[in-house]
Amino acid sequence: MSDQPNRRRHERLPVSTPAALVLAAGSLEGETVNASLHGLLIRAKGRISVVVKLNGREYRGRLVRAEPMVDGGTYYALDLDDPVHVD
Repeated sequence: MSDQPNRRRHERLPVSTPAALVLAAGSLEGETVNASLHGLLIRAKGRISVVVKLNGREYRGRLVRAEPMVDGGTYYALDLDDPVHVD
């Protein structure tokens, strides 16, 4: 376990259900922090707005973090405006 305190505001519950993530149109302006042969780290002001479709409902929010997984997928952490209703 880590010595880091838990900064989460709400309890997490394991849920597995299909979801669609829709990115809002627009762009962010920023500057590069570092670069490699196939990647860039960019610091930008602003937020990446998203709409999540889950169980027939739509939730609006912001992308907080994206983390690659070993199997080629990606975890997307989102901060939503309204509480999530999981049936």
